[in-house]
Amino acid sequence: MTNVGPQKAQAIVAYRRQHGPFLRVEDLARVKGIGTATVERNRRRMTVGAMTAPTVAPPRRAVPAPVPRR
Repeated sequence: MTNVGPQKAQAIVAYRRQHGPFLRVEDLARVKGIGTATVERNRRRMTVGAMTAPTVAPPRRAVPAPVPRR
């Protein structure tokens, strides 16, 4: 996010831990140090709500080439 450094990010995480997940992007303006201008500047970069970790497919193993029989 633009204009959100480590301290503001920590404030967002602390607020979320205390109050639960944000339901709307506008709710981020309730965090100390995050104003409506910051929310509007970053609106397209943000998502809110309870999220689960993305599932990652295990890496594909290379299949060895068949060995020609003699």
